[in-house]
Amino acid sequence: MTRIRTINEAVQMIKHEDPDSSITAYFIRMLAYNEKIRSVKTGSKVMVDFDSLLAFLQSKEYALPMEQIKIN
Repeated sequence: MTRIRTINEAVQMIKHEDPDSSITAYFIRMLAYNEKIRSVKTGSKVMVDFDSLLAFLQSKEYALPMEQIKIN
C-alpha cells in the first residue's frame, strides 16, 4: 500500500528517523511541484507519496511515474 502523507507529516517522519536532517516542507513542496516525486493535490493541500520521496532522496529509481494528480 502506498504511504500518502501531507508534506508536514513527511517532514516529521524524516526528522523522526534523522533528527539532524535539513529537509524542509518547502523543499518537499518544490519536489512535488516540479514532479520529481509523486504527489496528489486536492484544493490547496498537497500530499506526497512518502516512498517516492525516500527513493528520490536515496537517488533510487521508483517504479511509478512522477506526476502530480490534481483533484478539484
